[in-house]
Amino acid sequence: MTAAIPKHAETIFHMLDHFDTLTQKTNMSHNKVGFSELYAYATQGDHVPTSALKEALSSNLNLRRDLKRLLNKQSIATMMRAAAASSGQIERREGDGFVITLRPSQADENQIYLLIHSEDRDDSPSLLFVEEENGPFHRLVIEDFYDGEAQILLSVQDDIVKALRKPKVDVILR
Repeated sequence: MTAAIPKHAETIFHMLDHFDTLTQKTNMSHNKVGFSELYAYATQGDHVPTSALKEALSSNLNLRRDLKRLLNKQSIATMMRAAAASSGQIERREGDGFVITLRPSQADENQIYLLIHSEDRDDSPSLLFVEEENGPFHRLVIEDFYDGEAQILLSVQDDIVKALRKPKVDVILR
């Protein structure tokens, strides 16, 4: 019986050491990301996120919450999650004077158009963010928003397209 105690203690020690290592990596990645980089990511279309920011946003809930608060303060429009009864894929979203539609390309079945239409707004968004439930943020730069509209050709396999089709996502235009 006494031989079993050291064996269990060693196993517990290794598990706790592994847990500490995982926790330190998460905390370190959050510490490497300063507010200035998070702000640039949220507001500047030409900002290229560092790998530390990408890692921190995927693994750190507090950093995602910080980004969400920042985006909510800076947003032009917000489109909340679809109704609880919604099922299947979402192809159209509306909110705050904007309409977002996903329309398949007739030329190539592997491509889809993301159409963004502004209703009576002078504001031209330059960034689109999609926040998945308990998951990552997706970011898309809107380069040409002209006369209240943008038309962006994407692959149906793009993560942002897959996210936009889910009912339980928040969409923020900035």
